[in-house]
Amino acid sequence: MFKKIVSIVLATVLALGMLSACGQTNEEVDVEAADTEATSRVAMTLTLWLPTENCTAEAAEAVSAALNRLTQAKYDTALDIKFIPRNEYADAINGRLDEIRSIEEAEEEAAEAYRKWVKEQKAMGITVEETEEETEETLPLEDETIVNELGITITKYPEVGQKQFDIFLVTSYDQYMDYIDNEYIQQLDGELSGSSKLLKTYIYPTYLALANVSGTYGIPNNHPVGEYQYLLVNKELVDKYDYDPESLSSVLKCGEFIKDIGNQVKKGDLQDVVPLLGEVEAANMHYFGINEDKQEWSMIANQITNSMSYQSPCIPKSIFSTNVYINTVGLMKELKELGYVGDGTLKDGQKFAVGVVSGDPNVAAQYEDEYYVKTYAKPMMVEEDVFGAMFAVSTWSKSLARSMEIITYLNTSSDIRTILQYGVQGVHWDYEREDSKDTIKVISNDYKMRITDTGNVYMTYPGPGRPMSDWDAGKQMNLDMISSPFIKFPGVVTEENKQYLEELAELSKDFKARMEACPFAEWDDFVTEIKKEIKGNELISKNLLDNSGEVSTSILGFYNDWHDENYPS
Repeated sequence: MFKKIVSIVLATVLALGMLSACGQTNEEVDVEAADTEATSRVAMTLTLWLPTENCTAEAAEAVSAALNRLTQAKYDTALDIKFIPRNEYADAINGRLDEIRSIEEAEEEAAEAYRKWVKEQKAMGITVEETEEETEETLPLEDETIVNELGITITKYPEVGQKQFDIFLVTSYDQYMDYIDNEYIQQLDGELSGSSKLLKTYIYPTYLALANVSGTYGIPNNHPVGEYQYLLVNKELVDKYDYDPESLSSVLKCGEFIKDIGNQVKKGDLQDVVPLLGEVEAANMHYFGINEDKQEWSMIANQITNSMSYQSPCIPKSIFSTNVYINTVGLMKELKELGYVGDGTLKDGQKFAVGVVSGDPNVAAQYEDEYYVKTYAKPMMVEEDVFGAMFAVSTWSKSLARSMEIITYLNTSSDIRTILQYGVQGVHWDYEREDSKDTIKVISNDYKMRITDTGNVYMTYPGPGRPMSDWDAGKQMNLDMISSPFIKFPGVVTEENKQYLEELAELSKDFKARMEACPFAEWDDFVTEIKKEIKGNELISKNLLDNSGEVSTSILGFYNDWHDENYPS
């Protein structure tokens, strides 16, 4: 934790800005255009706690001064910023909350002791002049000023209160719920409908919808979600062998085309062609079991499709009742036995007939000249995307409204956003070319922040050497994304069903080994037989997939009850 920037440093920076009539930066122009209403408001100091990848004491002071110059001019608000190493951040936040609670408990004990003493004195007939209980410092009616070393009268910003704790970053769903349950953070819906309603036009709606847990208590930092999986089909080979590109819309529908190309390669009619770039799995499979957090293969699973979202239920079922899964496994077995599946890499001069690659629309654009590009799986929003970095306002904040002004500023304005992410222009970063502001370059490693921790990512540069237009792909990903049906889902393990899930894990290992050993010629018979085994297996049919009995031991019942409670129709 670093010391708050003293007023004289800020005053010097302001004075230099006033004395210079030319060579203004964007930052200086913004200050000149600051809200006129802010000048009539009482000066306030707020705290802002952030995790950092690296931040020297000198960098912390310089960045804090630059940020304060903006927030003081625009909102009459100073920021006391704590830059905390990421691996220490959670403990630091919890430590500060514990410290505040300890102070409150001590105050309550002292107040109770005082009341008891007064009562005892009165019982003895002794007159006591009672004093009012001490409270947090109230806002002054007008600003206090001081004269700095340059002889300029400037505002003196108040010190941070003993129990004051304003803006900080929540970094997980469990943490979010814990802070709400313990009343450590404030509800923000009033501000979102009032002075901070601008946030609703800068943050993708699904983020805010998911942050609403009987009220909104945090503002997620808007950013691209997940990645696409693209199906690529070679244009030249499609035309050469007279296939309809529109019909080759999935890996399964490409099966005959891949085998045809493979046959041509075997005959020697095609050189340096890999029929299928690498093994492909059915898209977006979600497995249920004792190690669900690690997504280990399980007999019980779902394929999450583009039509699903966190609001739509996803029915856990036997994986062998999912046709796209068993058909994809069957096709891969056939193609591997024929020798038509590559290892995912290409040698010099090679090309592939069909492949699945992952990435954003920029990756897809790299293949468009030579391949028909179709979406195999859309980006998926998961719990970490929403709750991994969201600004909250503590119950002990000096001002909820002023704190939300700062949060709104960080999510809607490029000037403050770029400083908080990259540091001070000319010290930690600068524009890549003197006459262009298309990209930036990092000139010091003294200040490093994770881009999702410092606000709406679309308000600053994606990275050194990358133009702002690179965010266009990320914005498209937000528009196309599907949100996992398992966001906020606590998992299926309970004390009542843990034994069954452990048995399921062992059974799944056995079935998976048998599945992998099965040759393609026997695959259809294997699937028919295994379906019969599953139907006759009491562990799966009764304890895990039967929704008519005790939901505490049924994965299906457990999930349905959770979904009905969180997303009632």
